[in-house]
Amino acid sequence: MAAMGLGLALSITSCDKQFEELNTNPNQSSSTATSFLLTNAEKTMMDLTWDEWFNSRRGNQLAQYWASNQYSNESRYQFRVGITNDYWSLFYARSLQDLQEIIDLNSGEDAADYAGFGKNANQIAIAQILQTWLFQNMTDCWGPIPYSQALKGAEFPLPNYDSQEDVYMGMLATLDAAIAAIDEADNSVQGDVIYNGNMTQWKKFANALKMRVALRMADTNRGAEAQAAFEAAAPNSFTSNADNALFPYQASDPNINPQAEDYRTRNDFAASNTMVDELLRLNDPRVAFYYEPASATGTFVGEVYGLSESNAALTTDAEVSQRSQDVLANDAPGIFLDYAQLRFMMAEAAARGWGVSGTAEDHYNAAIEASMNYWNDGSLTATDISNYIAQPEVDYNTLIGNGESWQQVIGRQKWIALYMQGVQGWAEWRRLDFGILQAPADGTLDGTAIPTRMKYPLDEQTLNAESYADGLTKLGGADNQDTKLWWDVN
Repeated sequence: MAAMGLGLALSITSCDKQFEELNTNPNQSSSTATSFLLTNAEKTMMDLTWDEWFNSRRGNQLAQYWASNQYSNESRYQFRVGITNDYWSLFYARSLQDLQEIIDLNSGEDAADYAGFGKNANQIAIAQILQTWLFQNMTDCWGPIPYSQALKGAEFPLPNYDSQEDVYMGMLATLDAAIAAIDEADNSVQGDVIYNGNMTQWKKFANALKMRVALRMADTNRGAEAQAAFEAAAPNSFTSNADNALFPYQASDPNINPQAEDYRTRNDFAASNTMVDELLRLNDPRVAFYYEPASATGTFVGEVYGLSESNAALTTDAEVSQRSQDVLANDAPGIFLDYAQLRFMMAEAAARGWGVSGTAEDHYNAAIEASMNYWNDGSLTATDISNYIAQPEVDYNTLIGNGESWQQVIGRQKWIALYMQGVQGWAEWRRLDFGILQAPADGTLDGTAIPTRMKYPLDEQTLNAESYADGLTKLGGADNQDTKLWWDVN
C-alpha cells in the first residue's frame, strides 16, 4: 500500500497534472495547508481502494474479475480479520478525516485564512463530494456504518451507526449541498489532482455520483426519492470520457499505481475464468486490454475461480492469462467514476421508465462504446465497436426479445465495463441479480454463497461494542457475509 509522508505533500501543476512538492502559501497564517490535505486525501483514498488488499483481494475477487493463483482463500471468501480492521480505521482516520479538516477549516471562524488555497465554498464542496464517494463504498461493503456522528471525535468518540437508509439519504443531501454551493467561475482550489480545481468538472462528478447513489436505492422504500434525485442530476453530469473522474498516477516513484507497486515483488492474481469466458463468449475485444494471453499457448485462458491453495498451486503462471499492462503500468489511473458507468445508469433509468431523455438501447450502446474507447489503445475502430454491439449476443433489442430482462442485459455489460472497480462490479451483481458469477470451485470457506456484504471489523466489536450492537439491529441480520443490505431487495 502506497503511503505519503507528511513532509512530501503533493500538488499539481496547471494542465499536465504533474505532481510537485507543495510550497507553503506565504499569505497563509496557519500551519495547516488545506491544499496538502486535499492532495493527501485524494491520493490515500484511491491508494486504499485500488491496492493489493482492498481491491485485489476483495473487490476484484468478489466481482470475480481476478482469481488468486496462490494464497487463494480470498477467492473462497475467507477475508483476513486484520485487513478489515486496518482499512476501516484508515478510511476514517486518514482520508475522511483529512477531508473533514478541510470542511472545518473552511467553515470556521478563521475561514478567511484558508481562502488563499481556493474559495472556501469550493473547497468544502470538493471535500463533501469525495467523502460521499468513500462513504458509499463503505456502506455498500458493510451496511450500517458510523456516519452522522463520524469524524467528530471530541464530541462522539464512540460514534453510533446509521442505518444504510439514513446513510443514503444523508449522502443525497450532502451532494445537493455541494452542488448548490459550487462556484463554477472560481477555479482556484489548490491541491486537486483529479480536476485541477475545475469546478465545472466537480459539479459534473457530483451529479454523476448523485445518480449512482440514487439508482442504487431505486428498488427500496425510497424509490420515489431515488427517481427524483436521479432525474434532477442526469442533465448536469458527464457527457464524454473527457469528464471521467480519475486519479493520475505517475510513471515514476513515489506516486505510481499501487497495483504496479505490488506487482514488482509478487504476482498473486490471474485472470478469472468467470470474466475471460464471458468475454470470449461475446467476442469482446476488451479481453486483450484487460488481460494478457497465456504465454504457454498464446490464447486467453482464465484461472478457475475459487480453487483451494493446493489446487491453485497446480497451475503455473504460463498456463493462464495474466493481468494486462493496461492495469499494471506505473501510470495506469485509478477510477473514481467514469462516463461508461453513467451511460449504463441512464440505460437503466430509461428501462425503468424514469423521466430521462433517450432510449435504454441508445444509452446501452453508448455505454459500451464509451467503455471500449476508454480502454482502446488505437487498435479498435468505430466499425469494430459497432460490429460488436450488433452481435445477437450483445444487441439490446435482440436480447430483450429473446426473453432476457433489462437487468440481465444491462447488468452483464455494466459488470464487464466496471473491470478494476471491484466493489462497484460486486454491488451491481447484488443489486441487479444478472447471474454470471459462480460459486468457488472448491467451495466457500466463510458463508454459504457469494457474499452479499463484508463482516464488521473485530475492533468495532471490542472497542465500540454498544454502537456495534446497534448497528446489527439496523442491519436486520447477523454479522455474516450472507446478510443482505437495505438496497439488496431482490
